[in-house]
Amino acid sequence: SRSAGGSAQMQAAMPGEILAGSGVGAHYGSLGDAVDAEAAKLVTSKRRRRVNCVPLLLAWLLPWFVFVFCFATAAFFVHYAAPLSSTLCELLVVAVCLGRVPWAYKSWKRGGAKEGFYPVYITAGVILAAVVGWAMGDFTFWAHMEPSYMAVSMASYTEVDPSSTRLANGQVVPTDGGRFQDAGQVYFNHDTVLDVNRSFSFKLADLYCVAPIRNKQCSEPCGSDFWAIGKNCCSEDGSNFKCGDAGSKRAKSGLRLVEAAELPFYRLAVIQATGKYKMVSPHPIFFKWLEDPVAELHAWQRQGFRLFVIAMSGAFVFSGAALALAVHAMHIVI
Repeated sequence: SRSAGGSAQMQAAMPGEILAGSGVGAHYGSLGDAVDAEAAKLVTSKRRRRVNCVPLLLAWLLPWFVFVFCFATAAFFVHYAAPLSSTLCELLVVAVCLGRVPWAYKSWKRGGAKEGFYPVYITAGVILAAVVGWAMGDFTFWAHMEPSYMAVSMASYTEVDPSSTRLANGQVVPTDGGRFQDAGQVYFNHDTVLDVNRSFSFKLADLYCVAPIRNKQCSEPCGSDFWAIGKNCCSEDGSNFKCGDAGSKRAKSGLRLVEAAELPFYRLAVIQATGKYKMVSPHPIFFKWLEDPVAELHAWQRQGFRLFVIAMSGAFVFSGAALALAVHAMHIVI
């Protein structure tokens, strides 16, 4: 009976002892709270982790800046005004970019992708940006900017009679194109017309079309040294001349052809035209027949600046996209 009573007393006392006497339950609950608190701190610390954006921004913006600098240096007025300095500047940029190759190689060899990714990527990016920017800028310069700069730097003549000239002694002689070899823009007198009835062409892959510019009031002797020109804007026999503003009665001016590579083909067309129509042209000079040469010059320059803006914007987007793909492919943690 005593053992039965003792067992009952022990059973009655155990719950109280566990809850209040020993404190194990309370200790267990506090341990769980501590683990939860530590987990919460870890999550918070991960969320608040500071990201080092300097290498990322350098890898994105530095190649883009190098591209823009090389494009602008090669494409615009500095190339025309100081071609040697422009070329030396481009070479210096490329040399500096190539000089970073050993640094990138050592970084990759020392730390692998973890430490060497950004040095290698930045070095490769600036080299590519310098070469591509230089090439695209050079193309823009020769295609659009150089002709406009050259035409602006040449002389401008007004009230020119393309057929005859009265000398100081009163003698009338054919207008000599040799006197206008420095002409960039020529504004002819109001009697000047484009003689499309005596136009001609020379074909070598493209059609090089020419038509004499003359004074409709001229009687012999009349010169034929001024020619309107255009490419692929007439028929193969030279008829149907539609180059420049040939269809406009208000066109009385010309913008000088400055592309030296095309001059021989237009000269050959003039030789054939003078032979067919019994004309004499000892010093032919060539013009694009226009209403407003200044507006045409501005259009050439706008095209060059438009290419620059498009290339600059495209390079910015391409640099960011290429960096994102490289980071993803190499599993780089930012």
